[in-house]
Amino acid sequence: MPLERWSPTPRQGISAQRVKLSGCVPDDGVAYLAAAAGDSPFAPGEPLEPGTPLGHPIPAWFHPTTGDEPPHLLNSDVPIVGETPDMLVVDKPHGLPSTPNGRLMRATAQTLLRIRREEPDLVAAHRLDRLTGGLLLFSRRQPTRGFLQTQFQRHEVSKCYRARTEVDVDTVLGTRTDVGAAVASGKRTRVTLPMRKDKGNPHVGVHPNGKMTETWVTRVGDREFALEPRTGHTHQLRVLMNHLGMPIAGDDTYPHVRDADLWDADAKKLQLRAVRLELKLPDGQLGSWEI
Repeated sequence: MPLERWSPTPRQGISAQRVKLSGCVPDDGVAYLAAAAGDSPFAPGEPLEPGTPLGHPIPAWFHPTTGDEPPHLLNSDVPIVGETPDMLVVDKPHGLPSTPNGRLMRATAQTLLRIRREEPDLVAAHRLDRLTGGLLLFSRRQPTRGFLQTQFQRHEVSKCYRARTEVDVDTVLGTRTDVGAAVASGKRTRVTLPMRKDKGNPHVGVHPNGKMTETWVTRVGDREFALEPRTGHTHQLRVLMNHLGMPIAGDDTYPHVRDADLWDADAKKLQLRAVRLELKLPDGQLGSWEI
């Protein structure tokens, strides 16, 4: 295997993190391992003694430490929807992160599945927001991982979400003459919005200089909508629904930011769920899953 592909085995389902060290190996209580690099004097995986002088910056790995995490998330059920030798599709619960994010390391879908299934090579091929539930796809094998991830990066995957609002849709949209009127009628409607995320602002804003987003919206009930994103902007669906005057029920950011307590097992869930997923399989066939 090429040196640049070497990495430590995940510990308790959590992948090691890569850093660059310079000057000398820190004496900070962290166990560093040398990473593969052509100009490194250390062999890949070699333990680096604290205080060791470094003639030039070198890459290294370390396993992050973890602390207490919410028991209700650690005990989350993550149902399997489908699997092939190359991938695993699950129904991610609302509130559970897809992957470790700093605040939560063990209480994530990726970590829990790696441990429960004894599959340390599971890697999420895409992400769902922590608050969003539904279909999440994992790669099981490195040789086909890029094939799967690339489809998500290029927005070649067909996805559909269901969202529910608590507002009276007919009152909000009934008098509008723009795209809102088409949405209210139940017609499958293409909605484009320029969105921008400014540093330090929890909101993604609709801004004329933002990145253009595209979503197909269909009203499927009194207060329920099918959302088919064609782009992948941060909070795209939440911003869209709020912009239409129909914020998604349980949203802690749109229209107003409210504190979210990770330890509150009874917190109101965001009513947004990924319900359909279609993409090409490594064997050339079409894979489709629906919940």
